[in-house]
Amino acid sequence: MAVVKPFTGTRYNPNKVNLQNVVTQPYDKITSSMQEVYYKNSEYNIVRVILPHESPDKYDKAGEHIKMWLENEILIKDENPSIYPYHQDFTDPTTGEIKTRKGFCAILKLEDFSTGVVLPHERTLSKPKEDRLNLLRASKTHLGQIFMLYPDEENFITTLLAPTTSRPPLIEIEELYEKGVTHRMWKVSDNEILNKVTEFMADKTLLIADGHHRYETALNYSKENLESGYVMITLVSTSDKGLVILPTHRAMYNISIDKNKLHNTLRNYFKVDRRDSLETLDINKHTFGLYIDSDFYRLELIDSAILDRFIEPKKSEYYKNLDVTILHSCILEGILGLSKESIARKENIDYLRDAKAGVSGVDKGKFSMLFLLSPTGIDEVRKISQNKEAMPQKSTDFYPKLITGLVMYRV
Repeated sequence: MAVVKPFTGTRYNPNKVNLQNVVTQPYDKITSSMQEVYYKNSEYNIVRVILPHESPDKYDKAGEHIKMWLENEILIKDENPSIYPYHQDFTDPTTGEIKTRKGFCAILKLEDFSTGVVLPHERTLSKPKEDRLNLLRASKTHLGQIFMLYPDEENFITTLLAPTTSRPPLIEIEELYEKGVTHRMWKVSDNEILNKVTEFMADKTLLIADGHHRYETALNYSKENLESGYVMITLVSTSDKGLVILPTHRAMYNISIDKNKLHNTLRNYFKVDRRDSLETLDINKHTFGLYIDSDFYRLELIDSAILDRFIEPKKSEYYKNLDVTILHSCILEGILGLSKESIARKENIDYLRDAKAGVSGVDKGKFSMLFLLSPTGIDEVRKISQNKEAMPQKSTDFYPKLITGLVMYRV
């Protein structure tokens, strides 16, 4: 049973700060250069808490920021338990279509994955979870949004909240690093509406779209602190027309391999065609792009039966046929010889949303080669999760990101 409830949110005081200057991308999307820009934007920017400068006492400093901001009313607490409808207006980078993704922010009773109430779809790493746990211990605040999907074919909750979301929002801003995305948030405290939301969600199975490390961190924290059994999430219907997943390309570095030797090996499993440009690669299901030594190549899997040579037999057909599985198992591990552990530690791999940035990186010698792939589909994510399997890391890139700093949940 999914227990979804309203909560008394903690928010930035609009009389004390310009909200535009204090919100950020999720912590794991913030580069060192972005971190510095956020620091300069405001002394109250949330980056000072979610990604403080490296120091032995960085977690203590993060906790002190939260405490000081509350004391000085930089952060204020809402009066009544509420849910917070959260809409994002944006242009789909792949189609150019203008879309709105409609969700709502609430808190969820933490459940172990074994109960089947919450389903993951990606593997997690111990180091990020340790980092987030130390931060949660110090700040006692759920700061960022965990993005979850729920089944709602009729979009009942979106319709239920429509009278509220048709009015001017409580918050309307554009975050610095995803240009052209407008974030709007409202507050709903009406008990009748809140009860309907809680009742509707009770029998739902929830799927983590983004935020696996933070969910597992919250679960671990709740075992240390029995009174903190809830986590802040943003829920979006799997039927929402604003759901967009972008591909995450793989840029390889510090890999020395002869191009001709690589091509000869690839031809055992793929049809390899040279192409003129990024735009002519025609990447789709079971096809990949390769950019190496100023040349583009299209790789098309010859026969899916080949997958059995590289992928464990116990894996489902859904898992075996994922493009990201084929790329990792057949090419990165099978042909390039990288281990799962080295990939997890990012010893030779970087993940890029922007294909052109990857091409430029190869041209400048930053990367040895670039592999391009198509995005994972929503249905694929759902089937893998329901089958209790986990995709390789960075298998999905939901666009746009849920920004940090709009609302927080104090434990």
